[in-house]
Amino acid sequence: MNKPSIVFRADGNSEIGLGHLVRSSALAAMLKENYHCLLATRCQSQALLDELKCSFSQIFSLPDGSDLSEEVWFDNEVSNESLVVLDGYNFDDQYQEVLIKRGFDLFCIDDIHAFPFYSRAVINHSGGLTATDYHSLPSTQFYLGPHYSLLRKPFLDAAAKRRNAIADKNIFICFGGADPENQTAAVLKELTLQNSFHHFHVVVGSAYQFKAELEADTKRLNNITLYSSISPREMVSVMQQCSYAICSPSTIMYEYLSVGGIVFLEQIADNQKDVIRYFTTEGMAFRLNEMNSISEKQIEDSFAKQAFYFDGKSGQRFEKIFRQYFEGKKLAVRKVNEGDMRLCYEWANDPEVRAQSYNPKLITFEEHTAWFQKKLHDNESYFYILESDRKPVAQIRFQVSGGEAVLGFLAGPSIRSKGLGPTILGKGVEAFVNEHHGSVNIIGYVKKSNIPSQRSFERLSFIKEETTDFPDSFKYTMNYGN
Repeated sequence: MNKPSIVFRADGNSEIGLGHLVRSSALAAMLKENYHCLLATRCQSQALLDELKCSFSQIFSLPDGSDLSEEVWFDNEVSNESLVVLDGYNFDDQYQEVLIKRGFDLFCIDDIHAFPFYSRAVINHSGGLTATDYHSLPSTQFYLGPHYSLLRKPFLDAAAKRRNAIADKNIFICFGGADPENQTAAVLKELTLQNSFHHFHVVVGSAYQFKAELEADTKRLNNITLYSSISPREMVSVMQQCSYAICSPSTIMYEYLSVGGIVFLEQIADNQKDVIRYFTTEGMAFRLNEMNSISEKQIEDSFAKQAFYFDGKSGQRFEKIFRQYFEGKKLAVRKVNEGDMRLCYEWANDPEVRAQSYNPKLITFEEHTAWFQKKLHDNESYFYILESDRKPVAQIRFQVSGGEAVLGFLAGPSIRSKGLGPTILGKGVEAFVNEHHGSVNIIGYVKKSNIPSQRSFERLSFIKEETTDFPDSFKYTMNYGN
């Protein structure tokens, strides 16, 4: 059986840093066993590209030039059966629309939510955001927060034996692969004057332009070790020697938090403000100017929070996400018809469906027939069947009244427990808004005991609230077109 293909599009250099490439390669490494992971990039650093080869089946070096040349490359080199994963601030809504018009499905890795997204999924491990912070398609699924950290395998492995208490007075310092403002030198100079730490382990990347100057400055002190362009395994080893760290709220922070320790953050780019706010508010990290004022209780709480989010299982989560995407891609939506009446009756009386219904009594065939015929001829009822390989597997229905559309959906036994609830819901909502046209509040009610359905709604941009409309339930609302 041929593996599906995933094409990653990311760049990196001394100006924009290397974070996009590092994140993309981390995700590719998690997926490469079951997928052909390809990278398309304009990065010119051969040393970095050589490092990335272990994550990708093939790397395509795109020429510098106009977006038109990139469009031609996609047309000539990439099958539209491939999933395209975009990671970069230049891949805005206009760029996404170009690829969508060519028939590609997109996933986007993001951390700034600065423009609309037309992708099937958005991955943002920053934390502190919800799907409603985004302008997106009604069917877009969201994977937000540190549980979806894009970490390379050595860091995922390190999380299994993470540090949970201070063990030394050594400090790790790293501001990413580029550090264009040379924050490394400024912080190191200030800390060496304070004499608060036994040893300084300083890491710079391949795009760091001040290495010669830093080497000259650090040679006169014997408690500084300088590392350059080290491998992920070497990076883990260095981090494990240091119970403290200073870094930017970027990829390097996520990597250190997987190892565990007290981390102090210094923002060095505008796009990091949401990240630093979330991690310091949650108590997983501290701002650099708090270095001399944190308490023992704050340190204890920080280790506990880190251990909860950085559990080393994000690889398993991403494997599930991509597997569900490719399974869900087989689902096609069509309008319900007369021939579906008995199947819908059988689904409706399924014991698991009745258990989650607000009326758990079995439905007679006569009752179902009358109800089904009424819905078939109701202009305000939008009723769909989802098929896989032309076989019905799920249903979703929207009942419109005024400016609201109340929905209900179910998965048939053949696909139940496969985690396709968000896809069924998303494809159904997409079909509804394309047919209905106009502004509408799409509403779903879910029992508090029905955790899988809650998760389905929460993957999309529905707002969750308590409700008295039904007992022991949540109400989910998507404001479409308002």
